[in-house]
Amino acid sequence: MDAVIKELPLALFTTLASVGIGAFVAMFCAIYINKSMGAGSIKRLDKLTVVPIVFCVVALICAFFHLGDPMHAFNIVNTIGASPMTNEIVAFCVFLVLALVYWLVALAGKLEKHGPRVVFSGVVALFGLISCIMMGLAYALPAIPIWNSPWGTVQVLGAMLLGGALLGGAILNMSVRDTPLEGEADGRIRLLAMLGGLVLVIGTAVLFGMGASAKSAMIDVAANTGTLIVPLALTIAFSIVAVATAFLGKGAKRTGWLTCGTIIALVAIFLARGIFYGVQIGIGL
Repeated sequence: MDAVIKELPLALFTTLASVGIGAFVAMFCAIYINKSMGAGSIKRLDKLTVVPIVFCVVALICAFFHLGDPMHAFNIVNTIGASPMTNEIVAFCVFLVLALVYWLVALAGKLEKHGPRVVFSGVVALFGLISCIMMGLAYALPAIPIWNSPWGTVQVLGAMLLGGALLGGAILNMSVRDTPLEGEADGRIRLLAMLGGLVLVIGTAVLFGMGASAKSAMIDVAANTGTLIVPLALTIAFSIVAVATAFLGKGAKRTGWLTCGTIIALVAIFLARGIFYGVQIGIGL
């Protein structure tokens, strides 16, 4: 667990950022299908868009704590393109700026028509997806063979889909209140969450398996992170149950299940990231 505690700021960054990004992806999917949301629902949705933005801003603050001295953030400009970690932060900042602009333009009432809203939200979702990929690639270090694989990126994408679908679904259902989302939007959100849970399980299981089977004189990965496996499995399972149960009801009951599922998904993603940091066996260890 020492590795997990040491990387706590980055664990919080990747947890909160992936969920915030995923919420924008989920909202884009729903907006694309849901062509006739009422004016009141649109206004509520635009106001509630502040929630994933807050997730992302807090995530960025957590990332700066990893620097030790926040003044080191100015060194990012000098290492763009040369450092995977820098590229990760820059990509995330670009996404966050786009998300902020989208939110402000929407609040100003400039995205009342369906077409422009779909295009702008699609651009934000696309840059969010790119940011998540960069988040995973930032750890592809040759000195740490287990990290130097696509499975870290797979884990981040799974986290984005699971947590983001739950958070985005909660926001959307708070916006429309008792009116169901139309055009299979509910089904898409449910599918995203279930797919995310599956991808998160696969990515984390492969990483843990690689770590547990690696030979190290200094680190026992199974002992280091094995205690997180059962809580991870339970929290992912509850998140899936929450999203499945939510769409059996409506109104406050549906929103309550999705909100509860989001909180549990955050715990699940944090545990998954804990396993990721716990398998960091470097060359020669």
